[in-house]
Amino acid sequence: MSEKVKIGVITDIHYGDKIPISARQGQIGDILLLRTVHRLNRMIKPDITLILGDILDDPDSGKSGERLAKMQEILNLLESPWMAIPGNHDPVEERFYEVINRPPVFMDINGVRFVPFIDPEELGWNAKRLPENMEKMKKVRSNHDGPIVAFQHVPLFPPNKSNCCYNYTNIDEVLEATWANNFTLSIGGHYHAGTELIRVGSHSFVVGKSLCESPFSFMEINLDSKDIQVTQHEHRMPPELELFDYHSHTQFAYCSENMDMVKSPELAEKFGLRGIAFTEHSGQLYFDRQTYWSGELCKEGIKGTKGLQDRMPDFWSNVEEAQRDNLIIGFEVDSDFQGNMILQDKDQQRAQLLNGAIHQLPELRKEKVDLKRASDEYLRILECFVQTGIRILAHPFRIFRNHEVPTRLFVPVIRMLKENNVAAEMNFHYNRPQPEFVRMCVEAGVKITFGSDAHNLYEVGEFAPHLKFLDEIGYKGNLKDIMARID
Repeated sequence: MSEKVKIGVITDIHYGDKIPISARQGQIGDILLLRTVHRLNRMIKPDITLILGDILDDPDSGKSGERLAKMQEILNLLESPWMAIPGNHDPVEERFYEVINRPPVFMDINGVRFVPFIDPEELGWNAKRLPENMEKMKKVRSNHDGPIVAFQHVPLFPPNKSNCCYNYTNIDEVLEATWANNFTLSIGGHYHAGTELIRVGSHSFVVGKSLCESPFSFMEINLDSKDIQVTQHEHRMPPELELFDYHSHTQFAYCSENMDMVKSPELAEKFGLRGIAFTEHSGQLYFDRQTYWSGELCKEGIKGTKGLQDRMPDFWSNVEEAQRDNLIIGFEVDSDFQGNMILQDKDQQRAQLLNGAIHQLPELRKEKVDLKRASDEYLRILECFVQTGIRILAHPFRIFRNHEVPTRLFVPVIRMLKENNVAAEMNFHYNRPQPEFVRMCVEAGVKITFGSDAHNLYEVGEFAPHLKFLDEIGYKGNLKDIMARID
């Protein structure tokens, strides 16, 4: 076997409402799937993604077609080819594929053949492979001499090799065809606890954990000529890390996609966080869209009158209704061109957290940019800004994302942060932190915070990139030693 392929596996989403089994969080199935798709695209980068059924929880709901269409829309965001099959909770095959893309009989990726099987349900939520699918097992082997990966909703494995309570009622017949046609790997879903990889000679079997139950898992399988490696990924952050999302937005952000003050803290809890902060753009709560996005508000700052649109009272009113124990309220405070906060004193006094953000520089507004001059402006503004009461510098160098980040800024910025007890944020929303800057912060004793900068609910507490980043730059110590605890 000279082939090498990386496989993403998603199973048992159970999207719906009024889920009868409380452990199943199907009411956030769309959020879980979108979070998974973005994690796969950004971090896993599979060659193919398989969706093994039970996309929905109730196939007879009047909203089943609408819900399937929403999941199809999310699956279309996958950057890899994908194949989906129905499970016993999905509409029947014909109705299912009226909405979801029907997979081909097989798909070849990097010399590996992927074959979907849709087998009828049997008593006890088991399955049976019918003669036409037994024949299919022969046909897909007849013109292919490489590895074959079969996938189906119900688990398939040799008896007494797993604690799984589901299998095929004609398992002996299916296994005989598996051996005879030299199938390499069989992947199933349905059994929410999942299984370890089961190896029997040159054949392997595995069951993916459900996406709908905590810790909200999906699977990565790496198959090559020497081995098969299975990794279970989880959306729930390790609770022992006591992670806090110090940067998220609300429905009041002009750039919000679907943020909700009630849902965000609930998701933070489900995803294993100690808490979450609402840090809305201060400038967006005082000024209209045009004035904010044009950067005009940075010229006169909080005293400006152009484009005034005071939504701050509505913001505070909504915040009071959303209050809960794992939530703190603050702002992502915009800076004007003099380094002053664009925030009224009365609102600053009510806030529990101030994230400072430099979103505009005069030089970067020009058609032809002098990067040295822009760097000098940044330092001049920041020198004042860090003394205004901000606790965190949000996405420190994102403003230079369309240019090469000036590394000469690292030393003076770290000095300012340390002298004023301001933490540096790690933020992956539209940018990636600079490894050397983060290393230097850790060495200098400047504290770090994690911020999702969530503008969509799927982003709340998505700290897998942050944890991987720290590992990649070589930090092996206790996270609590370098993280700021501001709440």
